[in-house]
Amino acid sequence: MHPGLMRLHEDDAAGITDNPLLMVATLVIAGLMIVAVTSDPVATGTDIGDRAPELTSVAYDGAGWANFDLESYFDETWEEGQPGSWMILEFMDTDCPYCVQSAKDIGDWDAIFDAANPDWNNSDVHVIAVAAELNIQGHDSSREEIEAFRDKSSGYTCAKQDCSSRAGSAHAFPYVDDLSLDAMDAWKVRGTPTYFVIQPDGIIAWTSDNTAKYGNAGEAVAALAVVDA
Repeated sequence: MHPGLMRLHEDDAAGITDNPLLMVATLVIAGLMIVAVTSDPVATGTDIGDRAPELTSVAYDGAGWANFDLESYFDETWEEGQPGSWMILEFMDTDCPYCVQSAKDIGDWDAIFDAANPDWNNSDVHVIAVAAELNIQGHDSSREEIEAFRDKSSGYTCAKQDCSSRAGSAHAFPYVDDLSLDAMDAWKVRGTPTYFVIQPDGIIAWTSDNTAKYGNAGEAVAALAVVDA
């Protein structure tokens, strides 16, 4: 190397070490470059392997309506094979005939995947219903109708029958208000009922749009939420 060039590089290095602020800035930039190269961010979306999209609203839990944030259910420290609270998320409509029929199934899953069940070796599975109002004639819902559907109480009509006569028993899990269809649009849900199985860390593990491996959300949870011995 030419002596002049060597002296130039030495002077540049000295300039950096003599300037603490410049040294800190250099280290910060280097650190950010390392993070950018080594990190593998998970995309937000509704496909298997995506991080579940945001879902905030109010939800009815049997006692009243309160703020709801799906992200509050996530445990980002969870590791595969360890105990953790999985989620079954159902998009439904109180006037959807098949939602009325399948209400028994989702109620059964809530009972089966319970930490108090000796046959279920894991934490509680959080079952969450998101109640929409589809833009279809005759689908006219309200918070009062959502309450009647969840509690299986009379006085409101669900799919041309009194809500108290729907299949299954009263439910013990929250019903989220999505009468505005904001969540349904954000989650790209095309019809009801639509189901998502979500890992404890917020990653989507199964959807009812992909039933090739598991026929329903219950089968998916039973197969995927296995705790290592």
